[in-house]
Amino acid sequence: MARIHSLTTTEPVTAQTIVDRWTLRKDEVRVTMLAFDQNSNAVGYWDVDREAWMQPGRFWLKVVVAPEVRCQGLGSQMFEDALRAARGQGALYLESSVRDDNPASFRFADKRGFKIEHHAFVSTLDLAAFDEHRFDDLLARVHAQGFRFFSLAEAGLTEENKHKLYEVNRAAALDNPGNNGIFPDFYAFSKNVFEASWFRADTQIIAAHGDCWVGLSAIGIYKEDNHAYNAFTGVLREYRGHGLAQALKLQTILLAKREGVRCIRTDNDSQNAPMLAVNRKLGYKPEPGIYHLLRTL
Repeated sequence: MARIHSLTTTEPVTAQTIVDRWTLRKDEVRVTMLAFDQNSNAVGYWDVDREAWMQPGRFWLKVVVAPEVRCQGLGSQMFEDALRAARGQGALYLESSVRDDNPASFRFADKRGFKIEHHAFVSTLDLAAFDEHRFDDLLARVHAQGFRFFSLAEAGLTEENKHKLYEVNRAAALDNPGNNGIFPDFYAFSKNVFEASWFRADTQIIAAHGDCWVGLSAIGIYKEDNHAYNAFTGVLREYRGHGLAQALKLQTILLAKREGVRCIRTDNDSQNAPMLAVNRKLGYKPEPGIYHLLRTL
């Protein structure tokens, strides 16, 4: 599963990542079928998934075919099987995604009624070439305004602080351009974050003003291939305009450098111009992005 799933990602995923993502959550509906060739080699899979927090009638559908067996009808057969399974579970809408540098996959999805819902830009920061001193004035200005930064580990990995982190994450994410008004509940968030194999409390960086948590930036460190992923950076609306998002991302960059990783990857919705501008200022370079797709049944 990890080998085939990695065909759709910029960095290979591990078997543990697959275990994290495929461990069933409360009230989750999931059907996954792995395809094998005549020599018992895995050559593809289809997956239909709905978590309890998703909008009513929405399911995630994914079909992946290994390059060596494409154009033989396997993808079409798996899609029809996946579609039948989704309809059987009451699906009204199907979500999926393809990389924007993969026209063959986009044509496959477009032919089956999927339309682009939004576009995520992927970018990478080379840590070997990063000069943090360019941002000394930014940090001095932010600190002078009374903001401070610390990790969830420093605050304490308590249930109260987990809920505080969740509330900041939720408020900032729901206020982002391109958000569809849906965010996982605390249970699902905990499964996807606090209980994930990549989670470390010291890589959840928080911005505070007085006792109020006002922003966060979270990264995962992947030692297997020596990279980090900036999963989310957000600031509460009333505290924007102070340079906090850039300062938060800078904290994660310094953390990743101390860990000795070679680069950080991130992605942002095409409608989120402010965060894309922050990434450019920090030196992130664009890579192929992802089209998020939707089909109405």
